[in-house]
Amino acid sequence: MTPQPAQADPRAALSLQLERALAAPPYDVSAICRLGNAAYQMGLGEQASRAFQAATSLLNELIRRGDAESALGVERLIYESFAKAVEDEDHYERVFALWREPMAALGRRFRDPAMHAAPGAKGIGFVFPGGVVLGHTEVLFRLLETRDRAVPVRIYTIDACQPNFLARAAALDVPVESYPQAKWGPGSGWVDRLRWIRERMAAEAVRTAVWVSYPGTAIFAFAMGLAPVQVMWSLRHHPVRLPEIDGYLTYGSWGEEERTFHGQRWVVCPVPLALDPRQPAPADVRALRARFPEPVLLGTLAREEKIDSRPFLESVAAILKANPQCGYVWTGHAMHPGVAAFFQREGVASRCHFVGWVDTPLYAAILDVFLETFPLGCGITGYQAIGAGVPLVSYLDANTVFGMQYWASLKARAGSRGEVTREMLDEYPVLCARDPHDYVALASRLITDAAFRETWREREGRFYAEELESIGRYSRRFFAALDDVASRKAA
Repeated sequence: MTPQPAQADPRAALSLQLERALAAPPYDVSAICRLGNAAYQMGLGEQASRAFQAATSLLNELIRRGDAESALGVERLIYESFAKAVEDEDHYERVFALWREPMAALGRRFRDPAMHAAPGAKGIGFVFPGGVVLGHTEVLFRLLETRDRAVPVRIYTIDACQPNFLARAAALDVPVESYPQAKWGPGSGWVDRLRWIRERMAAEAVRTAVWVSYPGTAIFAFAMGLAPVQVMWSLRHHPVRLPEIDGYLTYGSWGEEERTFHGQRWVVCPVPLALDPRQPAPADVRALRARFPEPVLLGTLAREEKIDSRPFLESVAAILKANPQCGYVWTGHAMHPGVAAFFQREGVASRCHFVGWVDTPLYAAILDVFLETFPLGCGITGYQAIGAGVPLVSYLDANTVFGMQYWASLKARAGSRGEVTREMLDEYPVLCARDPHDYVALASRLITDAAFRETWREREGRFYAEELESIGRYSRRFFAALDDVASRKAA
């Protein structure tokens, strides 16, 4: 039997599925988003664009109808399927701009006109979509370690919490409240959960609600109002802004005071990305390393969306071609078909090992060189590699390990990116490439030049130690910024 084209070619089969999903109402928006994301990963740009347009049209129609529950659910689907697919500041802005104002108007229908700060209220409530230990969670936990215990702090989650999240918060003496599981089911949708958080904050004298990073649901939540003072704290991109937000906090270096995104001023609070190093058992490291046959092992520990950057992938392929003794480990929640297909086309797939979602301190310890993604860097996992004694190659951009610390000061010194020289970059304690060609050259030298590799391992190790010592001052600055927002609101 001769296979039909749709059976023989997964791209053709996917296109056919998507055509059927978009053919006529009633539309299954979950299927449209899932298939649209798969189309994007397979390089089917036109089909992915059609799915995205259909999903956003459905979202705006739900908003026009006043169906808040369905709208919030679809917003999450679009975020996971289409916004996260391209880790780029301008992309996030373009996506959220398609529904930001209508979603805010919908949220305002659910405001509580009686909401006000209780006399003497000083509490701070951090809001997460769910209690999961991720990079931004680690950052908050580090800031909470050295906080002023006189200021009451609580964590609220819309969804359930994982046991390790609860254990970490309990060790810091921070109460965590999530929507009661007994209430889950019919009638316990997004609006009910957000109202519940608002009620709990009022009952517990929380003055300031801080939404932690995740942009989905945030527009509606801020517009309906969670607390008398509302702060958006972004550790990645910056598409959330509206009049109900009193303060905007973001990442940056110690010497920066503010950054501007899409016309909105954000106060810079440096974040602690260096975690106390956890040294895996030597036997575990040896056993894991033995699974990879190449003499030299490179790696990137990051979400697949970060790795799916064409200039980064082209650099990885060039490094592997120039250094046939090297293998490459890459991670993700699921194997990204576009990334896998790229390695196949470049002829390096046999040396590229996808390992899934892993214990990052353990995997960092088996690497010889860590290749940081760009333009959006790796954050905590890059620091974990440095902490494990693995040299890291960073990149000259605002959101990399190098850029988070030195972007602003280097731009002020050089005048423009084009004026940055290799000599300037070599003065800093993180190995940083000016462009993809430089990235390949630096990585190749780390691979082949033992003295160069040891020099940068030591320099980056000192940088890591200094970052560990900075956590206390980072925490003080962060909580001072929150207090400043509340004080200005009260004035």
